[in-house]
Amino acid sequence: MRRAHEQARDELAQRSLATATHIQTSFRAPLEALYGIHALASTWPDVDQKHFEVFASKLIERYPSLAALELFDVLTESERLEQERRAPDALGRVLTVREPALDSSSHMVPAKARPRHVVLTRLLPYHAELYGLDILFEPWRRQQVRSAALAGAPTVTAKFRLVEDPADVFSVAVYDPLYVDGVDPIEPAAREQRLRGFAIALYRLAPLMSAALAGTALERSSLSLVDREPGLTPENALLFGSSQRPGADDLVFTQDIHFAGRRWTLSTWRRPPGFRAGLASSLVGLVGSILFATLVALSTSLRKSRQRFQALQELGPYTLGREIGGGGMGRVFEAHHNLLRRRAAIKVIAHESATEEQLRRFDLEAKTTSELCHPNTVVVFDYGRTRRGDFYYAMEYVKGITWERLVEQYGAQPAARVRHLLVQACGSLAEAHGLGLVHRDVKPGNLMLGVSGGIFDFVKVLDFGLVRVTRGVEAGKSGPGVLLGTPRYMAPESFASSHSGPRADIYSLGCVAYFLLSGREPFFAKTDAGLAMLHLTQMPAPLAGGGKGDVTPAFEKLVMRCLAKSPEDRFASAGQLLRALNELDLPPWSQADAAMFWAEVAAAQDAAEAATLPSHP
Repeated sequence: MRRAHEQARDELAQRSLATATHIQTSFRAPLEALYGIHALASTWPDVDQKHFEVFASKLIERYPSLAALELFDVLTESERLEQERRAPDALGRVLTVREPALDSSSHMVPAKARPRHVVLTRLLPYHAELYGLDILFEPWRRQQVRSAALAGAPTVTAKFRLVEDPADVFSVAVYDPLYVDGVDPIEPAAREQRLRGFAIALYRLAPLMSAALAGTALERSSLSLVDREPGLTPENALLFGSSQRPGADDLVFTQDIHFAGRRWTLSTWRRPPGFRAGLASSLVGLVGSILFATLVALSTSLRKSRQRFQALQELGPYTLGREIGGGGMGRVFEAHHNLLRRRAAIKVIAHESATEEQLRRFDLEAKTTSELCHPNTVVVFDYGRTRRGDFYYAMEYVKGITWERLVEQYGAQPAARVRHLLVQACGSLAEAHGLGLVHRDVKPGNLMLGVSGGIFDFVKVLDFGLVRVTRGVEAGKSGPGVLLGTPRYMAPESFASSHSGPRADIYSLGCVAYFLLSGREPFFAKTDAGLAMLHLTQMPAPLAGGGKGDVTPAFEKLVMRCLAKSPEDRFASAGQLLRALNELDLPPWSQADAAMFWAEVAAAQDAAEAATLPSHP
């Protein structure tokens, strides 16, 4: 019995520790979103509600633990009156600073005159009744605001009830202070004086905790998450779980959770062995049933996928071969024409599994790419629809490697070669921009390098799947307000708006140039929100001394100009960038140099193929 007791204690400890880790991650991971909002507000202090929603929507989508993201401005009484006189204000709304009425009606009234106000000016999800809320309407909130301002770092509040919520719904919020000019004054007194606002992440406790407990076999009735902040009443200290204490004979496990300057304690308990033998037996049966159902579903899914591929093998006049690429906008296959001796690459999107917006973008990609005739742009020569309703288009098959693979396999590239490659990419983009097309996904994976017509190191710009049309009837039809592009190579303004212009492509090409010259991307972060913050606020490390070590100061200055945070500080066009590249004092990259590289590639490919052949005695 003692051994069973110890095993039960160990099981409870392991389960509780895993749950505590999951809870801590559920709270900590979304701080990346908060840092992104902080960076947005620091870079663009007057960002309006519309662009705030575009930026914040992806962050909330990425982090289900978040209930809301918000920006608050600190206003003096005179600034409050001035804001209220504007119709609408700089943020895109008529601002009336308000607070809850003192009675129990829960309606809002004009805020009292105060030396300063902390006013909600941008939020997602948007609630009109909350816009303009001054959170200094009660002493407890004033204390939270002051503590966060003095801390100079993200600070989590105690449990509280939102203005719009019923009495049994509670939240916690993380306040991240914003200071004048984006500079933390360090000294606490100066921090309070130079405070200009807050970025806030809001967490609903009940759904977050319920999700964290899912699948743990821990029940709300046998655990508690308690805030250890001194001075809280037991009711206010209990964040989630049961207010009942464990019994004298219960097994108990406690684990501290540290989050945004606060200490919480998770306590779990269970009855000793002997009470739940029947439950264990039931769980075994349940797991077996779930496993069987999962295997059946997987088998059905694989069969359907196989049938779909077989149906795709014959596509109009083309016979498909191996799959060579794919993503959210379709699959790409190597193919050949049934009557002509021409290889092709076929991009297919299944009608039954695509949204209307995806089909519209696929159609737009095919039609806009077919307009382009620059030799460094991939050629589209056929477009159609199968009897099953799947859309496809055929383009030239480019034999070579992407710039991404070039760096991954061969490291940073010589400055002369990088200039040679960028000149060709600029030519392609200059034609597209001249026709009112913005690529919006310039990255090493969408740039090919190969041999074409006997010319070595010939560049092809691929994948106009996220193209934005800025002229004619298609202008502005860029789909819903969501982030479009690859965050590692996106311009700062692209994180706030899907309507970025040609200079966003210049920024992306600058990121690509940095990658080629240094062998690494300009910025690294574990999440898209972290990348957004870096693109919005930081410049990459200097190129000098990195990579091949042959980057001239003039070339580095050119790349950093492409990476300027403000679009106006970049090159005005791809054509202007092309001219600047040609004016660099660098040795030419000759066909002899390129031919030597491709001879090495061919030899490596021959060796790899030979290694796969069976040996003979």
